[in-house]
Amino acid sequence: MAIKLRGVAAAPGIAIAPLVHFHGGLEFIPARQIGSEDVAAEKQRLSSAIATASKSIQRLRHELSSSLSAHDTKIYDAQLALLHDQTLIDDMFKQLEEDEKNVEVAVQRVISRYEKVFEGMEDVAMREKAADFRDVGRQVLSALMAKERSVYISGGQDYIFAADEFLPSDAGLIDREHIRGIVTARGGKYSHGAILARSLGIPSIVAVEDLLQTVQNGTRVILDGENAVLISDPEEEELGQYERRAQEQDEAERRVFEVRFLSSMTPDGTSVQLMANVEGVRDLEHIESKVISGIGLFRTEFAFMERKQFPSEEEQVQMYRKAIQWAGDKMVTFRTLDIGGDKPLTYFRTPSERNPVLGWRGLRISIDWPDFFYTQIRAILRASAGGRARIMLPMVTSVTEVQHCRQILNVISKDLEESGEEYSKDVQLGVMIEVPAIALVLDKVLPLVDFLSIGTNDMVQYLLAVDRDNPRVANLYTPYHPAMLRTLQSIAEQCVAADKPVSICGEIAGDHHFTPILIGFGFRELSMSPVFLPRVKLMVRTYPIEECQDFAQEALRHVDPEETRKMASMKAKEGWSRFMGDNRQDG
Repeated sequence: MAIKLRGVAAAPGIAIAPLVHFHGGLEFIPARQIGSEDVAAEKQRLSSAIATASKSIQRLRHELSSSLSAHDTKIYDAQLALLHDQTLIDDMFKQLEEDEKNVEVAVQRVISRYEKVFEGMEDVAMREKAADFRDVGRQVLSALMAKERSVYISGGQDYIFAADEFLPSDAGLIDREHIRGIVTARGGKYSHGAILARSLGIPSIVAVEDLLQTVQNGTRVILDGENAVLISDPEEEELGQYERRAQEQDEAERRVFEVRFLSSMTPDGTSVQLMANVEGVRDLEHIESKVISGIGLFRTEFAFMERKQFPSEEEQVQMYRKAIQWAGDKMVTFRTLDIGGDKPLTYFRTPSERNPVLGWRGLRISIDWPDFFYTQIRAILRASAGGRARIMLPMVTSVTEVQHCRQILNVISKDLEESGEEYSKDVQLGVMIEVPAIALVLDKVLPLVDFLSIGTNDMVQYLLAVDRDNPRVANLYTPYHPAMLRTLQSIAEQCVAADKPVSICGEIAGDHHFTPILIGFGFRELSMSPVFLPRVKLMVRTYPIEECQDFAQEALRHVDPEETRKMASMKAKEGWSRFMGDNRQDG
């Protein structure tokens, strides 16, 4: 007899497969008494375990970076920041000294204490942080015990992952070839596990009460991610209906995937450059070079984050040169070091700040610490010989900052020339527009730069004064806000008038609902996570420029962001229908 369980929708889609129970916890934590003479050795064990766990998180982040949006990969940045939080480490050291027991016990007790504190908070976002502590603690304990966690597989068969919860580190243990869905007894819509499931395109339901007790291991189930329903032992008729729906979805996704090989051009012949956001050379292994126009955002900081000290100039030259050689005749845009906030370096301590997003980060650090900034600029210039490269400055706030960086570039270029070093004299300098203040003085910035790129994620939150990671105000975070749309239009118009290339490298670049509006404003370069490129290309190929301009003007007339969002969604569906119709006719 069919059993229907309801939970909270976390990621849309339909999955049909056997449900497999998994348990991700460590079943046994050793406990033994130690003497005062052993404390130093136990502290060293903890430091080594933290380093091992840090490498594991960084490796997982790289593995998933081509499948996740820039914002979602920050989940792992947050874990790295937590892992190296000195207060947390000091608490573990103190617990170790008080208990006089091995460090595994100290880690378990401190993590458990933090979990309880956060789980008792009213704020939903703060409650979800308890899971981050749990996950980080689990990884440190695994490293201490030299115990490899089991991979979540089901004998090479398709399966639906069922567990108490799905944590960020679990994303590296699932069999992505055979997993069809995720269902958990705990978690919320805004939990990091749910966010990752959405990014990875895995249908998911969370907060299903009595899940593991009600549905036996190996039972065939239907997971309806959109309606948050899990159906155990479905009737044949219902199973047939869901199988047809799932087949239609798979066919649609296949057709969209095929679009990636077609030209990125509107029906009336306007070219729109679709570029990729990457976090390092290893990301390039997962990108089909033929489907992109170049690298619109190379986040250099991640090569710094995975090291124990600042990479030397020669190490940086080799890294940047590999990217330029991979790109061939296509442009590579290197963003200079953007650390601070939620992207820490273990070997470069930044001060604790009440609001790090508005604090000492990005270009502000580079200007205050010119040694590593000069080294990075020299390395990019040297690597540029025989290729195409651009240098982009993050978190720019003032015109004087741009002037200062232009002078630095000129000085280093002259020094390389005098020393006989090869470099491309065509390397361009540009800025990221993230801080609203720089958008308001754009007329003063344009003469100083060769190109611009808009980081819409930070721009939206700064412009609207909204932290999108806070569920209490997350509904106010929207790029469809009329103020944001007018800002985008103004930037595009000024750049077109000044004949300066301008791109979008924030999340809306990969949002196919937004594509016709951006084209209508005048943007001709969009840079995104490669996973979003096929749908964006579909929109580019669907609507001629005149229609895009009409969409953009209609969006500007709306006062309510929700009206604009619905309009954009409707246009995307119309484009989808055109595409599907054309494919059927072609078939």
